[in-house]
Amino acid sequence: MMKSILVCTDGSRHGDTACDYAIALARNLKAQLTGVHVLDSRMLEGPLMADISGWIGAQPYGSQLQQFREMLEQKGNVIIEAFNDRCAKAGLDAEGVIRMGHPSRVLIEEETRAEMIILGQRGNHADLVGEALGSTAERVVRHSIKPCMVTPSSFREINKIMAAYDGSPHASQALHEAIELAQALQAELIILTVAEQDDAERMNEISREGMRLAEAHECRAVNLVSEDTRSSRAVIDNANEQGCDLIVMGAYGHSRIREMILGSTTTYVMTHADVPVMLVR
Repeated sequence: MMKSILVCTDGSRHGDTACDYAIALARNLKAQLTGVHVLDSRMLEGPLMADISGWIGAQPYGSQLQQFREMLEQKGNVIIEAFNDRCAKAGLDAEGVIRMGHPSRVLIEEETRAEMIILGQRGNHADLVGEALGSTAERVVRHSIKPCMVTPSSFREINKIMAAYDGSPHASQALHEAIELAQALQAELIILTVAEQDDAERMNEISREGMRLAEAHECRAVNLVSEDTRSSRAVIDNANEQGCDLIVMGAYGHSRIREMILGSTTTYVMTHADVPVMLVR
């Protein structure tokens, strides 16, 4: 079971929710919690800083650059202090750290200190720059070798877990993690298998295979086979219908193409789910 958790905190609504989940899991799993706030170095360079300098009538990278950096550092200190206070009130002896750099790169470097990464579905600058700087969550999930939990905008207790299982190695690893979490949190576990066109018999056998794995670990679970041909939509729809509070799935599926990029089903679920999605390799 995971005993060390890393959470990205950026002061945004989604970041605060990620902290809520990290604190709850750290308490239930008796895990060490580390909060990381990244001072985004991209805010101090390139076209953005040149534009800001132009707005205020200063030369790029002049005195305003140092002032802007100090503002970022002050904001970071406030965010980490708030994180430490929340953890202390929850009875956790957590560690809050500040780093400078590209957010996704820093988080990948920092993941060596943890067994799981938790971060918000959207970041602090999502409304300001959209996708211009890329999605930190997607980049971290794409490159991380650790399980990653991507959290939505609001928190709720995890009482029921859905594990998406298709028999692939990544799905098997995800099911192992889901089983351990369900046992540690005393949560219900539903093992979902999506049967695509003309493969219902094979997917029924895969579903039974998932149940055998749960039974081998003495985990109480139920299996569910969905015949919705839209596997990405099926995961979310079934999670909603079953009242699940967490989706656990492999980062990739069977397709060779999906092995080259983040799986298309995974990407859809990660960006559209209203509950946390835990992605496992």
